[in-house]
Amino acid sequence: MSFMTKVYTTDVNEAMDIANHNFTAIKKRLHSEDGIVIPDHVGIFREDTNQYLGTVGNGWEPVQPEVIYDMAGDLIEATSGKINGVFNMYKGAVMGISFNLAEREYVPGDKTDINFLMLTSFNGMYGIAGHATTERLACMNQCNTSSKVYNLRHTRFVGNRIQVVKDLLKFYNKEIKDFDKKMMGMVNKRMNEMEAIDWFKSLFPKPKSIRSEARLDNQVDIFINCLRNGLGSDIPGVKGTSYGAFQALTEYINHERSTRIHNDREPEEVRYQSIHFGTGNALAQKGLNKLSEKSIFVELPEDDFLID
Repeated sequence: MSFMTKVYTTDVNEAMDIANHNFTAIKKRLHSEDGIVIPDHVGIFREDTNQYLGTVGNGWEPVQPEVIYDMAGDLIEATSGKINGVFNMYKGAVMGISFNLAEREYVPGDKTDINFLMLTSFNGMYGIAGHATTERLACMNQCNTSSKVYNLRHTRFVGNRIQVVKDLLKFYNKEIKDFDKKMMGMVNKRMNEMEAIDWFKSLFPKPKSIRSEARLDNQVDIFINCLRNGLGSDIPGVKGTSYGAFQALTEYINHERSTRIHNDREPEEVRYQSIHFGTGNALAQKGLNKLSEKSIFVELPEDDFLID
């Protein structure tokens, strides 16, 4: 199965089966080659297949997939939303669910799904994490709309799952409200092509060599094509606005920007990680904050989810 599977359902058991998330994560002692027990740390494994998922401290407890899906059911019941995707990253060391909770038309006829990601990891980085995302239907461009990630790191709090779901929804609603405000401001803010190019250039370090200058020039050419001819750019009200420039940036990040593939990972997984958690997300957040005249951007490292 691909790392991400699109699924449209309110049946959490169906989604769990499709994602192959119906397993129990267990802890096992780790030993050196000569049999010495490694102190203070244990390995997390799938009980059914004995697949290694991550290494954690002795006191850390994994959040079981069943708990995540129970929370998914609570979230759906509270919002009338539906599951629209399930995923496994880093060969199962990170697992998650995507929910469609609302839709928007910041520009008439330009529909955007408002989603929420909920995930857990088996390496101790996250107990339960989540953030708001969008997917623009004209071009299927995705964007992380949250300036930070909700992270319940200490798994002892997961027992009160109803409260955790309430906290997740409170976080989601706050992030979406802020994003809505930014988008509506950008729709009404005119931006000609030269202004958009200058803004795009400002998102990258100033070139210090002929090679880096040529690379930036190539990136600018790609961005200009997205600005003029990108999917959805012909919708009335898009071109000539800050909103249109931002959509051109997300198309560049989603479809044109190169990504480095390593450790035999799927290219689609690496791009997805970059868009939602890594440098692609950092670039979109920086561009969004510059357009909305804020300077609260904190860069997220590309290896925020690195398991190795």
